[in-house]
This record gives sequence, structure tokens and C-alpha cells, in this order.
Amino acid sequence: MSTYDEVPYPSLSYVQTHPDTIATQARLLGVEAAPADHCRVLEIGCAGGGNLMPMAYTLPHSEFVGIDFSSRQIAEGKALYDPLGLPNLTLLCLDIRDVPLDFGTFDYIIAHGIYSWVPEPVRDSLLQLCQRHLAPNGIAYISYNTYPGWHLLGILRDAMLYHVRKTTDPQQRITEAQAMLSFLAEHVLDPESIYGAFCKSYVSHLEQEIGSFGPLGNSFLLHDQLEEVNQPVYFYQFMEHAARYGLQYLMETEAGGSLPEHFRPETQHALEQMAHSLIEMEQYMDFLRDRTFRRTLLCRAELPLNRVVKPERVQEFYITSRAAPVSESPDILSTSVEKFRGPGEAVLSTDHPVSKAAMLHLAQIWPRATSFAELMAVARSQVGRPTDPAADPAGWADDAHALGLNLLKAHLYSTNLVELHTYVPALTLNVSERPVASLAARIQAQQSEITTNLWHERIQLEAVDRHLLQLLDGTRDRSRLVDDLLALVAQGVLTIRQHDAVVQESAQVRGLLVEKLEERLRKFAQMALLIA
Repeated sequence: MSTYDEVPYPSLSYVQTHPDTIATQARLLGVEAAPADHCRVLEIGCAGGGNLMPMAYTLPHSEFVGIDFSSRQIAEGKALYDPLGLPNLTLLCLDIRDVPLDFGTFDYIIAHGIYSWVPEPVRDSLLQLCQRHLAPNGIAYISYNTYPGWHLLGILRDAMLYHVRKTTDPQQRITEAQAMLSFLAEHVLDPESIYGAFCKSYVSHLEQEIGSFGPLGNSFLLHDQLEEVNQPVYFYQFMEHAARYGLQYLMETEAGGSLPEHFRPETQHALEQMAHSLIEMEQYMDFLRDRTFRRTLLCRAELPLNRVVKPERVQEFYITSRAAPVSESPDILSTSVEKFRGPGEAVLSTDHPVSKAAMLHLAQIWPRATSFAELMAVARSQVGRPTDPAADPAGWADDAHALGLNLLKAHLYSTNLVELHTYVPALTLNVSERPVASLAARIQAQQSEITTNLWHERIQLEAVDRHLLQLLDGTRDRSRLVDDLLALVAQGVLTIRQHDAVVQESAQVRGLLVEKLEERLRKFAQMALLIA
């Protein structure tokens, strides 16, 4: 564990751990999970609090407690976040095995990147902690590495560990491990073999993952790949372990990854014949997917669940979508099929006019959310139908059912198509005279080019954006923003480039800053970084 003090783990946000994300999935299955804006959250292995702090800032009426074994990371987190004066955030240096019995209960318990990376007795303590401290309707989030996918990944991990076996310095271990991966990818005996293709693919994937952590990417490699303990398990083994502590399977944080509907009809039929329980179904699908990682939600075994998810449940949520129409001029009035594509190539196809109008409206207002009733009224208005349910009760009911079904299918297929939420943060698309960015995002931008938006998503910032974001405290108009950015350029803190060349002449730098400022402020609004 000393390596976590020497080379701290990246203290970043994980949208899958947000109580809104977890509550949404739980409520789809009929669990009355605590509302995100009035709940109590415990994060085990909180690092420096980079995941909890943005939650505490946007959800002031909820309480957040983080514990971590690393005294250095807790100290650094407290030094950074205590001056914010967030009374609902507590960071403690505490071993999982030492959590006192009177610690209280929590509506949500988060353990990201813990289970597979600690010895078996500590894994027992983790699940025992959930058993002791989970509220009656509470939900636990636990992520872990899984077989069968990790059988192949384990070969590369073993190769890296063998190569660095005589090296003790953490930074040197990182460098040598990366060199070993590159060596395998470039010199594998048969590049066209399954193993050769895998080596190349994995090295490329790992480089992208390391890049997503910014300058802290190397510590991700050290702690996720090179730690002494990295014990993947089969899903059924994890659930057998959880069951010993009175916990049952709820679902994955992104339900789409666990749907048999993602397979061909003949595959779905075969799965239904083979699997005699939900756990067996999930395990068989892991074999088919070669799954390597899970983000599993657990609840108490005695909690009743309703796994028949009806479209009407969608009406309880707020809705967002970043999916854009494939057609440049979508036809929302007829019953012709229109397609809406989200990031990652997920596509929703529908011929229902109100659903098409709704998806178009959601794309136009992203990243804002809207209630189901508001979305129905706007969509029906756009296709020329009454917006008052009392004026057309039968038509309204039919459209509500069809829209709910389409939104539910899209959400369960991929949250890149449709997101459901239990609350709405105070973000704005309107750039005011003196713009205000999220305080949490501004504080994180002081430390890194990776920050967290108001939907708890991770945002990668360019250099000029990082400095501009820190200035958006509501006291500066456009002229003052340009002046302050220009001062940073003069101090050598910020460099402005045009056509890959550094611009040095002051008047030219000012002109470029003025020219691009409005565009960048609108970009911040689209990133859900500005508050109303």
C-alpha cells in the first residue's frame, strides 16, 4: 500500500458512481432509492476526494464521507478542498478493516477500484462493511476485474511484472512496463496470430486509457496493472461472495451492457435455454463478450425487486440526450423512419412522430434536462397535436406510451442515446455578461487539465480553456477576461498558438483571444460547466 503514498492514484470523478446514476438504475427496478439531493454517501478508497468533492458541491443537502488508506492522498485532498467550506464533505484516513460499528448507515456505498486490488481478507471486510452500513434501501457500487477477459490480459500483466521484477522504484517500474508492452506489440513472432493482434490492440487501448488520466496516467498503470494484488473473478464467483454477506444483484451501472437483446435472436434463444437464473444469464453473456470489467450494483437480499421494467416508469425521470439526427432535415410529421446517433455509434430508429420530435428537441437543448411531461408537450406541439392531456386523453396516452417505450429502449441500449436522471443540476446554456463556472470545476482546473462538469462527467481541457475556466467566478466581463488571459501570456504561464506557431505580438494575441472568447464560453456551456 506504500506505493499509493509514493505515487498517488488519480483522484478523478466517475459518473457511474454518482448517486443520481445509481438511483436511476435502482428506481427502474422498483427500488425506492434515496434521492440524490438528500442522501448519505460513503466512498471507500476515495483517494484525494476528486470524485466526492464535485458531488458535495452540486448536492449541498446530501452528506459525503470518503475513507482511504493513503494518508498522503487524504491530506492533499483536505488541503485542497477544506478551504471551499463544504460542510457536507468529510475525508478520513481509515483502513476498511477499522471502520467502527457506529459509523452509521449510508444510502450509497461506493468502492471503485478496490475489490480486485486487495487481499482476500480485505475483500471480505469490504462486503461486510456493506452488510453493516448499507441503509435498508441502500445501494452498493463495486467495480472489479472479471474473467474470462482477464485471462488474456493476465498474460501481459505477467510479462510486465516479470520484466520489472528487479526494479523497486515506482516510476522506473512504469517506464520499464511500458517498454515491455511496446516490445511485445512490435516483436511478437506472428503479428497476424490472435495473440499478435491482441498485443497490438491492447497496447493501443492502454495508451488511450492512460491518456484519459492526463499527467496521472502513469499512476493508473502502476496501480491497476502492476500492483502485487490484482485478482479478477468470474461474475458468478463475485455474486456467491456477495450472497454470503446478505447482498443480492441489482444490475450494472450501465444496464445496456447486460441485455441479451444485444445478441442475435438465435443467440438470445440459446441463452434462454441454457441459463436458469439471472446470475447464470449474466455469466454466459460474459463468456460471449470476453468481459474484463464490471461495475455492479448490490442491495440487501431481502429488498424486493421488480425486473419487469415498464415504459411508464420513464415518466418519473428527467431526460437528456446527446444523440443527433442522422438526416440533415429529419421528417418528424410522417411515419417515415428517422435515426438518431449518439457518441459511440449507438443508433435509435423510430417512425413515431412524437418520439422523433422529442429526440430532436433533446438534441437542441443538450446538456439541459427536461421532465417527461414537458418533453411530451413540446414534441406534440411540434407535430401539431394538442399539448393539454385533457384535450386529447386517448391520443396523449398513446403517445406517452410510445415515447416512454422508445426512451426506455434507447436508455437500456446505451446511455449515449438517452440518459435518465432523478435530479437536475443548476446548469445554464445562456452565457451571461459575467459568466460563472462551477466552483468544483474551477478548483480542479487549478490542479489538472481534467475537471468535472455539473453532470459529474470528466472533461479534458486545453491549456487556454483551463486558464479561462478558472477566471469565470462571476466578477469578470468579456474585456476583463481578455485582459487577464493576456496577463497570463505576458507572464509566460499561457502560450497562444496559430497554425502551430507561437504568437508573441501582444496586439495579435489580444485579437485572437477576443475572436475566440465567445466560442469558448459557448463551448463551456455545452460542456455543462456554467451555472445559472
